[in-house]
Amino acid sequence: MTVRKWHLAQATQSYTTLRTVVNQLTYEEIIAALELESQSLRRKSIINRLISRASRLKEIETTCQLKEKYHG
Repeated sequence: MTVRKWHLAQATQSYTTLRTVVNQLTYEEIIAALELESQSLRRKSIINRLISRASRLKEIETTCQLKEKYHG
């Protein structure tokens, strides 16, 4: 999947702009934003928010996979 540059720029611009787009980001975009932020070693609040969202997306994905597998 491709990373949407505008969304990535918004996610790493500031914590305020991250909050406006975080629910629109794909898992791949979140990981890309995490890579950028972790290289700069600047804003722990942005890194922590991105980690939380990535974790939640993986939780949702795993839940869907398990339901499909065991509920048919």
